[in-house]
This record gives sequence, C-alpha cells and structure tokens, in this order.
Amino acid sequence: MKDFKALATERYSVRKFDTKPVEQEKLDILLEAARLAPTAHNYQPQRLLVLNTVDSLNKLKDCTNGHFNAPLAIIVCYDNTVSWKREYDDADMGVVDASIVGSHLMFTVADIGLGTTWIAHFDPAKV
Repeated sequence: MKDFKALATERYSVRKFDTKPVEQEKLDILLEAARLAPTAHNYQPQRLLVLNTVDSLNKLKDCTNGHFNAPLAIIVCYDNTVSWKREYDDADMGVVDASIVGSHLMFTVADIGLGTTWIAHFDPAKV
C-alpha cells in the first residue's frame, strides 16, 4: 500500500479507460473502503450504485458525457431520510458524507492500481 501523500500526488483523472472488466475482488475492496468511510454521526447514509454491466453502463451514457467508456462506474448517492441534519440550521450532511465516501473510493482505486474520474456533470433526473 502506498502512503497517502504518494496516492494524492500520483492519482489523476482518467479520460480513457481500458475495456477490461474490474475483477470482483477489486470491487469488493472498493465497497469495503466506502463502507469504512466516516460519516456524520456514523449514520452511513451513502448509497452506491455499481454499474458494471453493458446495459447499466449504456444507461449511464444517457445521463452524462463524462463516462469515458469506463468498464465500471460507482455512483455515490445518499439517503436524505437517513443523513444527519445539524440541529441549529438543519443543514443536511449527506452531501458531505457522500463526498468523503467518494474520496475514499478514489484513493482506494489508485491504491489498487486502477484509475478514476470524479464526475459532477450529469442529469440528476435521468440518473
């Protein structure tokens, strides 16, 4: 395992992916990293949509042009009925939690020798 500074320095946004499928054992490592990510009050509101079939990846192409033909996509969402809300202003921490999970995923991906791109340009209604 690389140290964090090396991971942070060496990772970059991939714009052209290999077509080789991601092995289940690597996907399991990623999902465990997402599960272990800290969340507000440990409510764990994150929900991950794993897209790794031809059909699901083709549907993704209808939602964003930022798919870059990746063989795997993980959409990080959160359940706002579960996420913690601050008492004094009712701010929903779900987006923060989901961002932390996404960061954990990206650094774990780099650690296992794969690449990522963070995409925030998509049609929410289609997703």
